[in-house]
Amino acid sequence: MNMQLVMSWFSFYLPMFFVQIVTGEAVLAFRLNRRKLFWVRAGGGLLASAAFLFLVAMLASVLLAASPVLVSFIYIIVFLWTVALLAFCFKESFGTLLFCGVAAYALHTFSYRLFGLIELTGFVRIVTDVLGNHGYLLLFHSLFALIMVGAYFLFIRNINRKNIARVQTAKVIAISTVLLLVSIFLSDWINRVNWQSLELTIICDIFSCLCSAFILCLQSGMLQQVGYQQELEVVNELWKQDRRQYELSRESIDLINVKCHDLRFIIQTLRKGNGVPDDELAEIENAISTYDGKANTGCEPLDTILTENSLYCQKNGITLTCMTDASKLSFISSTDLYSLVGNILSNAVEATVKIPDVEKRIINFQVKQVGNLILVAAQNYFVGSLDVQDGVLISHKEDRQNHGYGMKSIRMLVKKYNGGIDIQVHDNVFYLQIYFPSAA
Repeated sequence: MNMQLVMSWFSFYLPMFFVQIVTGEAVLAFRLNRRKLFWVRAGGGLLASAAFLFLVAMLASVLLAASPVLVSFIYIIVFLWTVALLAFCFKESFGTLLFCGVAAYALHTFSYRLFGLIELTGFVRIVTDVLGNHGYLLLFHSLFALIMVGAYFLFIRNINRKNIARVQTAKVIAISTVLLLVSIFLSDWINRVNWQSLELTIICDIFSCLCSAFILCLQSGMLQQVGYQQELEVVNELWKQDRRQYELSRESIDLINVKCHDLRFIIQTLRKGNGVPDDELAEIENAISTYDGKANTGCEPLDTILTENSLYCQKNGITLTCMTDASKLSFISSTDLYSLVGNILSNAVEATVKIPDVEKRIINFQVKQVGNLILVAAQNYFVGSLDVQDGVLISHKEDRQNHGYGMKSIRMLVKKYNGGIDIQVHDNVFYLQIYFPSAA
């Protein structure tokens, strides 16, 4: 066994690879569930890695003597070790940890092959002549750091723990297999042609960079798909809750109206008996009128949601004005209409109730036909700032993952009925306009 070769692998090649893979995995896995005594586990894992890398260096010297092709498997062994370290430190499924490992491996490969292309320009040799091996390491790790920063803003910062956990393990394993096979093939090929054919070396490095970038894009697409599925499930659950709420609200409002009618009859009886002063009876009648003012648009779900919001608006000093031709919305199912108008008014009420100036606590809601289109519009004042980009309202709440589902529900319902939506903000007034094609 060539101990000089062993020390070369142990002090240079393996640490460079290990540090970059672990760094990438640490950044990717930062938001995952950690096991108890996390920092103790992480420190112990790094100490054990030093002994492990020395054993791998010894294995590398043996494999290199047998066949240069087998050296590629050394890096795969170290990669699997880093995934095992993730499992030791984080309480997540194998698929989730492998997902992070594959992304880190792809980032390393992209960085390493891009560095190889830069090295062909002679720039690395110039820096090395001036700074020695330290210059080589400085350039190598600086390039990786720049790529990690770019990957963070393009890919990593949008990672959500729940999304990674829902990515199918089979897909991650398939991507891992492809990545590792490509890495083995290209490493072997480049070792054969390196410095023999400059053109082939450049082609292999470029192809390897493209493969790594493709895998990162594929992983990003998988996360986006899972995110869309999660949003769809949440919105569907909200629709189910709206259906239940609609039935309960309709029954409650009907019951309240019946009770209010009975109370009015009792008040008339008391007034005839002269047992209660008229001013007290008038005050009771006014209180009853607050709960007896059911909207009457001719559309039951619209009446229900308008009545609900009217009661809340009266209590909080909000003026809700409605001009609706409910017959124009007959093509929308009752529960969908309840969800659509409910979310529109809920967002408007939430914004309006925060306004200190009571005179600006105004919500205008209307449904009318404009040419060949059915218009559903709402306007309200608001305080603060709203960011609208290309007609899309951007949430600035800290927990963006759990906010904005009301607007998502509106957009999905509008799309369901082949409509369009437009959002504008002018002078602290929020304008929402929804258009549906007229059935006429």
